[in-house]
Amino acid sequence: MTLARIAAHLDPARELDDFQAAARALVTHGLVTDRFPYPGALALVRRFEEPLRNEFSRMCHWRLDVAPTCARLLRRPVAASSHRPARTATQSRRAFNPQTYASLCLVLAALEGIGEQTTISQLADEVVRLRAGDESLPFDLTAHSHRRSFVDSLAWLAQRGVLVLLDGDTETFVAGSGDALYDVDRDAAGRLLMSPPSVLSSLTAPDDFLDEAYPPTPEGLQARSRHRVHRRLLTETALYYDELLDDERDYARQRRTRIREELERLTGCPLESRAEGQTIVGLPAAEPFPAGGAVAQAALLLGGELAGAAAATAQPAGTLGRVASASDVDGAWRRVTAAYAGRFTAEYRAEPQRLRAEALSLLERLDLVHRRDDHGVLVRPALARYRAEVRLPETLGV
Repeated sequence: MTLARIAAHLDPARELDDFQAAARALVTHGLVTDRFPYPGALALVRRFEEPLRNEFSRMCHWRLDVAPTCARLLRRPVAASSHRPARTATQSRRAFNPQTYASLCLVLAALEGIGEQTTISQLADEVVRLRAGDESLPFDLTAHSHRRSFVDSLAWLAQRGVLVLLDGDTETFVAGSGDALYDVDRDAAGRLLMSPPSVLSSLTAPDDFLDEAYPPTPEGLQARSRHRVHRRLLTETALYYDELLDDERDYARQRRTRIREELERLTGCPLESRAEGQTIVGLPAAEPFPAGGAVAQAALLLGGELAGAAAATAQPAGTLGRVASASDVDGAWRRVTAAYAGRFTAEYRAEPQRLRAEALSLLERLDLVHRRDDHGVLVRPALARYRAEVRLPETLGV
């Protein structure tokens, strides 16, 4: 029995909402533990383990691995993207830089040889030992930036329950002193090391990891299109027909009703279809938006103004979107500040241009705009859904 049939028989009053919550947790976070992304999520995944595994395999060719203390959905995207970075567990949610990614991988490798408990200093010593002799992998704990990246990787693991802080303070280690004691979930740590060396040895570039072999048959080609279309919808802000291969475009258009029914049944989120493509509304595959916080709210206001400004411009040949010029961007921000500057937090009232830059960065991370060398932006079609009915005036008459 396929998952679509299993899911179709879930009781909407007692089961379907829980099934969809488990699916959203796996799609959005990948790793689910007793405490992450929220207490009870792992129990939901275990409850619906078989239909979830079948559904993700059939629709996306993703593998669900359920272990004693965690569940991992091994999600393979369609393409590498700069819009889905790992982000720190700090309030600012900084994107991981290459040093932080390297530190995370080294820490996970170090945890393989460590027991049920460890300290920061013990982990640091083991990381230094593992890295020894590989000059292509910089790791120098005498450098503040490297210590910061090391601690950021530990905090990222602690946020997910892979490490549990028992005593001490991680931030004092950044300053060059102090230590901290952790419990280690070895089960979850091991499953974050997704690929053994035998898999990685044949790869020469990151994009090679995305290549998958399908049988050269009609069934194999259709499975490839199905997997790639569903992956785009579940992990990217929007699926645009013009960016698909011919067979993928045909699949997405010809089966849009079935795609909508299956993905809405899986996630509980509506799938919106427009002339240029499709998008799942309300599934925070990258990060929640709209959302609370000064930057997200400013991005929503600025995005609406940019969408309105770009609507009156012509679409450049060979691009998917419309251009808002540098003066359009300046005018959009003037309208936002004229209407809402009094509601900015104190730090952003003092530095409104910093808020503008951070809001634009958020819109770019969400693939809603692309910044141009001439300081304008390419407004992507998906941003239009956040456009207000009425544009703000340049001033409020004061």
